[in-house]
Amino acid sequence: MKVSVIIVSYNCKAFLDYCIQSVNKAIKNIKGEIIVIDNNSSDGTVELLESKKYNLNLIKSETNLGFSKANNKAAESAKGEYLFFLNPDTIIPEDIFVHFFRLNKPNLGIFGFRMIDGKGNFLKESKRNLPSITIIFKKLLGFDDKYYSTIDEHESGHVDVLCGANMIFQNSTFKKVDGFNEEYFMYGEDIEVCFQVKQIGNKNFYSSDSTIIHFKGESTINDIHYLRNFYGAMSIYFKNVVSTNRFLLALIIFFSKLLILVKSFSTKRQRSDFKSKKNFLLGNKSVNKLNNLFGDIIMVRKIDDSMNDCNIIFDSNYMTYKQMINYVDNTRGRKKINFWFLSHDYSYIIMAGGMQQKGNIIFL
Repeated sequence: MKVSVIIVSYNCKAFLDYCIQSVNKAIKNIKGEIIVIDNNSSDGTVELLESKKYNLNLIKSETNLGFSKANNKAAESAKGEYLFFLNPDTIIPEDIFVHFFRLNKPNLGIFGFRMIDGKGNFLKESKRNLPSITIIFKKLLGFDDKYYSTIDEHESGHVDVLCGANMIFQNSTFKKVDGFNEEYFMYGEDIEVCFQVKQIGNKNFYSSDSTIIHFKGESTINDIHYLRNFYGAMSIYFKNVVSTNRFLLALIIFFSKLLILVKSFSTKRQRSDFKSKKNFLLGNKSVNKLNNLFGDIIMVRKIDDSMNDCNIIFDSNYMTYKQMINYVDNTRGRKKINFWFLSHDYSYIIMAGGMQQKGNIIFL
């Protein structure tokens, strides 16, 4: 077995299903497997996957284990030489493993690909530096100075930290560092595991050869629990990696709690409005259910520069996932475009949200 794709899922069944559709295409011509571990979702995720009869290993947890524990549990049954940890709210291109296996990989630690969000914005967490004391305090105060790697997003090279939303390990390397630190419920575990891999003499690598869409935030709820996990992870990383100084640790904890309090009142996630816009379908056949939802839809074969303030619908029966990703990537900066992704069986459609927007999921 060459690759085990491991996906932790929690209450995001449509995004997960779409992710699996893209992964199935990517492993079609290699020896690969998909392992989904569901963290006790309450939205019918397990029932949906079972009804689709995918060729995958579905692990059903009776509790929400969090990101680290769930990934470690799934990795125990993985047969692949490489482990690809992938978020459920992602889309990968069909040729992603072609680029990976072409790479000369001496001392390879962790490998990660370039990521954009559902609006085409580059996600800077694709490549980061190891946080020092100064960087951590600046980050807590809202400054990103030196937090992200200076490698250009379209270049490839060695970096300190990759994102847990897409990480490829050799199975043997993952075992050497004992997997993800289970102190982290979610967030922060990717930074520490990157540090551990570097400590054993390996190099982490960021690749721009392939781009992944990470819808970002669809598998989490941006509420007080999210804020506690996100900012609480900083204190865990600080005491484990940076310093055992109790005074500095107390400051980190204080600032983290202060930020949690402030952001719990100020953070609001808005949904994008998709009504009263022009509608374009990249496909070769009309879908009546879409006409009922959107109204008039213009069928097109490609996106042109005139398309602004509109809904653009991708039909995965007509386009490749790589084409969809490229369209989203290349339209960055366009005004008010909503990208919609139609499932292969026409049972639902999902809309990509932006950084502060929750995507829409509509079952047809």
